[in-house]
Amino acid sequence: MILRRMEYKDGAQAAKLWLDIFGDSEAFTNWFFAERFCPDLSFAAFDGDRLIAMTLGRGTKILVEGTVRRALLISGVSTLPAYRGRGLMHRLVSMQIDDAGAKGFSCCYLHPVEESLYASLGFANGTDAMRIVSDPERAHAPYEIREGTDVASMRTVYDTLLPRYNGMQIRDDAEIRALLSDYGADGFCMLTAFSCDRPVGYLIVLGDGTVSELFAFTPEAYEALLDEAARRAGKALKATVPPDCGVAGELVYSMQYRVFGNAFSLPLKNGFCRLSY
Repeated sequence: MILRRMEYKDGAQAAKLWLDIFGDSEAFTNWFFAERFCPDLSFAAFDGDRLIAMTLGRGTKILVEGTVRRALLISGVSTLPAYRGRGLMHRLVSMQIDDAGAKGFSCCYLHPVEESLYASLGFANGTDAMRIVSDPERAHAPYEIREGTDVASMRTVYDTLLPRYNGMQIRDDAEIRALLSDYGADGFCMLTAFSCDRPVGYLIVLGDGTVSELFAFTPEAYEALLDEAARRAGKALKATVPPDCGVAGELVYSMQYRVFGNAFSLPLKNGFCRLSY
């Protein structure tokens, strides 16, 4: 068995493992490995020539207490069922952590399927979020809600809220275009709320009804966008939003971090971060 840094030639096997383990669509998987696969930051285990386990990484920038930090986003941690229970995940992520520290990253971060899964590797909860649910009985402020991809309004809302929270990814125009390409792989709807022709919030809901992003300036805008998306979907919808959104919901942790040195402290004060491939 060989554990090593990944290479571009491993992409086809990695994509197959992703499909087998996570059950995402072929369209999204093809997009991910065309646009987001960074073998220099990813590690895998091989049984002969067969890829049996992997952990993928991508360099990002996050804002923490007004300072831009280099961060490694970890995703795709997976092992074939026949090879589980051998500590491969622990060994591969350990290699990835050591590599990230040596490369000068401030932290690694991820969103695990189980909160305690990465505790032995030094990961801890770093941000909070609020999970809110649509309500068809709510009355709404008279916002104008428009459907359609509106990159400029999305950027206005996101950039305005970015300094308010710790741990959020910094997005330039290229990052936004890549993100919308990600959403487009499986189909999405974007709704934007306006007040006096000024954008005050936006929502992106995927084809399966998952609300991928919801950001707004007021509690009323959060409610209006979520309830309108639910009305159009014909079913109740949930969204994970910043903890100070002002809408009643369930407080949940959002991301886990492994911080290198004294880059910053956990938990992040007024933190909010959502994993964005």
